Order: sequence, then structure tokens, then C-alpha cells
Amino acid sequence: MRSAAVSALAVVVAAPCQAQAGDILTLRGEWTQFFSAAVAGSGDDAPRYGGRIDGFAVVDGERAGLWTGVSFHLHGEFVYGKNTNRVGSFLLLPVNTALNFPQSNTEAADTSYSIVQTIGKARIQAGKINLLEQSSAIPIVGGGGKEGFQHIGLASPPALLASPKVYGAIVSAPLGRLRLGLGVWTPDDWTQRYLPENLFRNGVNAMLVATLPAKIGGQQGFHTLSFFVTSRQSRVGESFPDLRPPPGLEGVPSPSAGGLHVKYTVQQFLWRDPADAARGLGLFGHFGASQGTPDILDWSMTAGIAGSVPLAARPRDKFGIGYFRFSTSPRVDGALADVFPIRDEQGAELYYTAQIGKRLRLTANAQLADPLLESAPVAAYAGLRAKADF
Repeated sequence: MRSAAVSALAVVVAAPCQAQAGDILTLRGEWTQFFSAAVAGSGDDAPRYGGRIDGFAVVDGERAGLWTGVSFHLHGEFVYGKNTNRVGSFLLLPVNTALNFPQSNTEAADTSYSIVQTIGKARIQAGKINLLEQSSAIPIVGGGGKEGFQHIGLASPPALLASPKVYGAIVSAPLGRLRLGLGVWTPDDWTQRYLPENLFRNGVNAMLVATLPAKIGGQQGFHTLSFFVTSRQSRVGESFPDLRPPPGLEGVPSPSAGGLHVKYTVQQFLWRDPADAARGLGLFGHFGASQGTPDILDWSMTAGIAGSVPLAARPRDKFGIGYFRFSTSPRVDGALADVFPIRDEQGAELYYTAQIGKRLRLTANAQLADPLLESAPVAAYAGLRAKADF
């Protein structure tokens, strides 16, 4: 079961992908390449190259002769090459989100598919849903590792109660000033799985999200309270694609079935270009706490500033500075105290993205990571990312 790449804010705030007026079929693609290396730490410091290709298709069911408000969404992805996720130090969290899924350091492909039905202002999505891709649409801090921040602690902070690919449904609708989201899905990881079989044999996952738009000093902000619950029982030492658990957790007793993760998220713009709503700069942050299964995360937080460069000469450039902290549960800390003493894993990331032409963005990225294991060295990473849209 992969950790939560769920972006609650994106689920209830971001506009759904829609075909353009008059189009039955809309196609688009992305090619993202990474060249990076561990520049401080231990182990292999050789430069590494990898990439991913994403293809998207949307069929407007109404224009195809079906009923009003229905559309069909397909997302194919392919990763290749090598990345720096497991070099430099013994880190719990991957430093390159985009190249960690569907599999890390190998060639791998996967496809997500769903049907979307809009009824008035309500939106219903059902099928195999890519939660990491939905997180790309978060205001200020979004990008899913292909844009903005690359480290998963900032790009999509793990909650460990959802996989990157889930089979289920998500509903969002306005209620007064609030935007509410409700999701129900199988707790199993649906990566590289396609047929809807044995969906809830290991329990059920659910989320409830409430987002309140609010202005401070005339600038737009979003405040989100999220609840994620599971009825599944997961072992403390179970493998998660988001994480690299330290050795020695296999013998730790499993918690009772059921778990809860509560998260508060804020996105607050400090500046918006009055002539271009797509340009803006703001603060972001979150605090989340967990209880019960899988009993490895205690709490996590992020804080930073990101968005458009406020320079008229570079209107499409972006930058970000962020800090994250991930704290393991007291049960895990105690189990490893005599063998592998651990501490909170924390780090920082800085990036600058330059727009080159209409379809190419080049990003310089630097990261510093203080690892979970007390005996492991601090690691630093530097790299370039090129993303082309077509």
C-alpha cells in the first residue's frame, strides 16, 4: 500500500480537466526529464538521468452522443532511467516524486481510467484514479514533482492511508462558501492493476475534505481540513512505495485495525498579477497527525513560499523555497532505540523554473535532507529538470 499522494485541496478546489468546446476527443502529452546527482552524503555520487512520459485523453461523452455532463478520462504513464531516490544517505522519503511511481529506477508503465459526471456544480469521478496526478493542481505548491517541488515531503506529503492509484469514487460539491469532497476507495495499491476485482476484501478507505476560500488583505487564500480513515490493518514494517522504512521494523507488533489521519492545509497568495490571474506568489503549509494503522507516521508539516517571479521581464518563470518535517510514531522510535536510533526526517528544497518558449520549462533544483537514522549523513542533491508539453 503506497502512502497518501492524496491532495485533498486539489480534489475539491481544482477545476476538472475538460475537453475544449466542440471537441469530442482532447489529447495532450508531457515529457519530463531529470539529470541529477547526490553532491554530499555517502555512496554513489554519479550523475543520473531518468524521465517520464505522460499521455492524457478526455472523451466528451455528451458530444459523442451520450448524456449531459459525462466524460471519460485516460492517463497513461511510462518511467525510465535512474534517479537519486536511494543514494546519498539512508532517507525515509524519496527526493524525486515523479520518478518514484509507478516504480523507481526501472522501466515501468501504468494506466489510470475514470468516468466523470457533472451534475450542476457537483462532480463525481469513479474508476482507477491517480491521486498523485490530482495533487498536481494544488494552488501555489502543486506540480506532483513534474512541476514545482520534487521532494515528496513537499510535492505530496505522505499520510500513508492511500495508494497512488486507488479504485473507487470521489465526489465534490459546494455547500455555501465551503467546497466539500468525499471519497471512498479500496485500501489496496492499484498500481499496475486494472480490473475491478476483490475491491474491498481488506477493508475500506474514506476521506472527507472541507475547503474554505478566504481573503486576507484582499488576496485569495484556501484553508482545508481533511480527514482520512481506513478500516485496514497494516503492519508497522510493511513496505510502502513512498517510504524506505529502516531495518528492524519486522518484529514490531501490528496496531489494531483502523487508522485516522487529520490534516490542515493553507495556501495564501501574497501577490497576484492584476493583468494575469495565472501569475501569483504565496505562502503554503500543512500540519498532519496520524493515529492507528499503519502506525509509522506520528505527524508531518511543511512551510514555504512559491509561485511566479514578480518580474515583468520573466512573466512565466517560477520559484519556490520549502521546508518539510516527517516524524515517526513513538512505537517505531521505541522499537529501534537500541539498534538504529532514529529522529525526525527533515529537509529543504529550492527551485527556479525558467519558461523557454511556449512549451518548454527548465528547472534548477537543490535539496538538503537530514535523514531518519541518527548515524546517517546529511545528504544534498542538485539537478536539472526539463518538461515539455505537447
